[in-house]
Amino acid sequence: MTENSQFNQASASQAAFVSDKRRFQSFDGGVSAQGSYARPLTNNLKDFVEIEHKLLKRQKARIPMGAGLSFASPQFGEDVTSVDHTSFTRVLSYEEDTGVVEVESGATMAHIYNFLIDKGRYIVTQPGYPSITIGGCIAVDVHGKNQMRDGNCTAQVASLKLYHPAYGIIEASPEVNKEVFELTCGGYGLTGHILSAKLKTKAITSRRMALIKLPFDDVSMTPLMLKECAKNNDFVVSWHDMTAPETAFGRGFLMMGKFFPSDDGEPEQFGGKMSETWGLNAESRKWPLSPLLGASYYSLPFTRLMNVFYGTLSRSRAEASTIAIYDCLQPMTTLREYYYKMFGISGFHECQLIIPEDKFMVYIEQIQYAINKFEVPITLASAKYFKGRQELLRFNGDGVCFALNFPRCQPGRLLIEFLDDLCLREGFVPYIVKDSRLPLSVVERCYGDNYFDFKKRLREFDSERLFQSEVSKRLCL
Repeated sequence: MTENSQFNQASASQAAFVSDKRRFQSFDGGVSAQGSYARPLTNNLKDFVEIEHKLLKRQKARIPMGAGLSFASPQFGEDVTSVDHTSFTRVLSYEEDTGVVEVESGATMAHIYNFLIDKGRYIVTQPGYPSITIGGCIAVDVHGKNQMRDGNCTAQVASLKLYHPAYGIIEASPEVNKEVFELTCGGYGLTGHILSAKLKTKAITSRRMALIKLPFDDVSMTPLMLKECAKNNDFVVSWHDMTAPETAFGRGFLMMGKFFPSDDGEPEQFGGKMSETWGLNAESRKWPLSPLLGASYYSLPFTRLMNVFYGTLSRSRAEASTIAIYDCLQPMTTLREYYYKMFGISGFHECQLIIPEDKFMVYIEQIQYAINKFEVPITLASAKYFKGRQELLRFNGDGVCFALNFPRCQPGRLLIEFLDDLCLREGFVPYIVKDSRLPLSVVERCYGDNYFDFKKRLREFDSERLFQSEVSKRLCL
């Protein structure tokens, strides 16, 4: 481990950061906590360290914070100081021969895309929101549009720099300080502040993608279709209608995207940049116009109508469409703002599980039973195929990654608790960052020895538990 001398001295002549008390809330609306907020006034790292010095004097727990778009709450906690990294957005270096780019932790997906696209490269693992920071992507080990081929975010990280008050700056990679690297990637910010990361990039042949929607009626074919199509496409995801009648339950379409072959030039409309802002956060998501004191707009009749309309329109389009690459990586950004706002102040649940292929129909049969019993409006159901090994708290494994969205209401509560029981029985792996109320018992059962291994190794590394959050407290980390 190495310590950088520029971190040793902090300016005492003037305040290096702003701070205040505030109430934080998870994006899904399920969890809130009273904590503190600290933001460096500049991207000078000595300002960042002065925050740490102040916190150490007060023996205050802290946690890094990026865009604050996590559905759950790894970026805040009760009596925890959330340290904002969004000022740190610089591209620090780029290697022409390898395509490796080094960026600060607050650089967003849009920042990185806009830098790389002019060089004919991109990061293959992209979450669905342009304003998510790379530090956040690493902390929760996000996956992209073709996890089976590309892996998770960790696979794209060549190395990173981490700051922890007990050690100074640590440079970590799969070869150097491997233990720290493994704990940090998918470590939910609990090992310290990611300062920067070197990322692997991939060459692109075009700024255009061909998008094809392939309809299907038999939901049992989902694993095979996803797996086969992922081999030859740049992104593959399925959409399902989980409010359809019994005989049509789960029908939908497969969306496949593939780069156009290289040509002499790109049409002007495909040459633009990705928007670097997304106008939604945990507060602005609460649409004040929601009916019945903040209840969701998504009633069961309305959601059925919405799914029929969207599903029918999408399934009827036989021809391929041509879209810009950024619209494929970050689809329907503006439309999704309204989608989330319509959940109202009460918010929504998301349950994202990795389901082994041989248990996929067990999941479908059980979820169909529960949806019908509790009469829950499923606003979104989608799937991808995963390939990998589950380690520590990283969301990985072999099988179908299936995601459900539904309102946070009484029927929704009954469904999410039913899903908890299903995970306990079948061992399906839930994505911790997508569910702000995920119980410890489910995580212990579904992550098994990996959970206890992460907990042990984290406590050995950060023995004073300087870094904490609502997630770490709920999961007894």
